Amino acid sequence: MQRTPLFLILVTVFIALVGFGIVIPLLPVYAEQYGASGVTVGFLMMTYSLMQFLLAPLAGKISDKIGRRPIIIISLAITTGSYILFGLADSLTLLFVSRIFAGIGGADITVAQAYIADVTPPEKRAKGMGLFGAAFGVGFIVGPVLGGLLAPFGQAVPAFTAAAFAGVTTIWAIWKLPEPEKHRGKVQRSLSFMKSMSGGVSGVVLLQFLTVFVQSQLQSMLVLFNVHNFSWTARENGYYLGLIGFTAVIVQGGLIGTLVRKYGERTLVWIGLILIGSGMYMISKGDVLSWLIVGGIVNALGFASVLPSLSSLVSQRAPKDKQGQVLGVFQSAGSLGRILAPISGGLLYDHLAPSAPFSIGSVLAVMTAILAFVVLRKLPSHHADTTIPPPTSF
Repeated sequence: MQRTPLFLILVTVFIALVGFGIVIPLLPVYAEQYGASGVTVGFLMMTYSLMQFLLAPLAGKISDKIGRRPIIIISLAITTGSYILFGLADSLTLLFVSRIFAGIGGADITVAQAYIADVTPPEKRAKGMGLFGAAFGVGFIVGPVLGGLLAPFGQAVPAFTAAAFAGVTTIWAIWKLPEPEKHRGKVQRSLSFMKSMSGGVSGVVLLQFLTVFVQSQLQSMLVLFNVHNFSWTARENGYYLGLIGFTAVIVQGGLIGTLVRKYGERTLVWIGLILIGSGMYMISKGDVLSWLIVGGIVNALGFASVLPSLSSLVSQRAPKDKQGQVLGVFQSAGSLGRILAPISGGLLYDHLAPSAPFSIGSVLAVMTAILAFVVLRKLPSHHADTTIPPPTSF
């Protein structure tokens, strides 16, 4: 594993996600101030993912051809501008525009994953993706807490702080981030894109969509649920999201490599989905604070196990010269889940019950776990997947 470029890309992801995390707990609250309903908040949260859904495969494909570094730098610069616009926003319309640009800038997440695939050997891919998730999670620990602390000083303060973080990241990438060795020369064409999606890749992409859909239904309505149930402000929600992020970091940053070596990616996907569903069920009983806290931790443990495992499985089976495009489709599937889930979550929240997005989500998570058992047991073996026990041992 090439430690120096891997370290640099993880630092880049971390700093960028601090800025992202600052905004997330504030967005639903400010949207409500401008008269947004639960469904409108869902659409606002969806906007970011819609842009990622449309652009992630394109960004990955372009990065396969011209390199990872320029796409990451351009994306970070756009992200910086989106946070500045968020700080200047004085209407719901401008909030939507700022999220559109943030989603365009979010292409750096897909390309960063492809970067990690470039600089890690297949047998260490899950660990590399886990470290990516850990950097993501630490950003969510620092970001929401910082956003909650800055919120009393006004909407512009956390937004401009996020812009500063993204701007620093842009400068850092220009100064220090190298191009992966394999992209310094011309990349040769090999398999067609459709052939690159064979060998079980499409099944893993489907599981990515379903997992993210279930989780996003929770994430999109959780802040409002806490505001209305416990009268929490942005500060309390920031602390709570920070706790969830800390839990994810323990798994992704410290445990995922050991867990994959012992149990394999496929088993971690099955178990993780059950934990996601269990946590969501506990949160649906969250009129009691202890259920809310324990449910959030259990859910985070599951999600932190599933995502690096799926990322590892798909990157191991993608052709080397199609890593960016395949991972772009993989991320786009997740973005589609984030597009649809806030809408369904908002409808359930407004018209059924505030706890409905979580109780129904728990059922969907268990159903996805059953589907994962069927899909992954048919997944062709890979030379880096030899530590995975036979499906019948589960």
